[in-house]
Amino acid sequence: MNAIGRCDAAARERHRALDFIGLRAHATTVGLIQLCEELLNSGVLSPEGLERIKGAIRTELTVSSNARISNHAAFDDTLRRRIDAIFPSAPGEPPLEHVGTLEDFEDAMDPYHGA
Repeated sequence: MNAIGRCDAAARERHRALDFIGLRAHATTVGLIQLCEELLNSGVLSPEGLERIKGAIRTELTVSSNARISNHAAFDDTLRRRIDAIFPSAPGEPPLEHVGTLEDFEDAMDPYHGA
């Protein structure tokens, strides 16, 4: 098994574990965003570390949505912009807070949505 396969298998296993223990709550997400902002502002977390955290989140969301995605490139781009919008980008900078509409996200998952 290559490194990519191991990564995908680990992401799928983590996804199943998160589903099992129910860590898909808004409060948990808000807490994570605030924690990242605090760690960035204190210098404990580097911008590169934050990018790795956001990458792990993107991987998890891709694993959980994979069967429904028809246009992976559009989905990945939309997902990246949305995650970037809710997380701080640098020490002292607040999140952008503009993530677009649900319809934009559905279109990114399925360009034939609503057609």
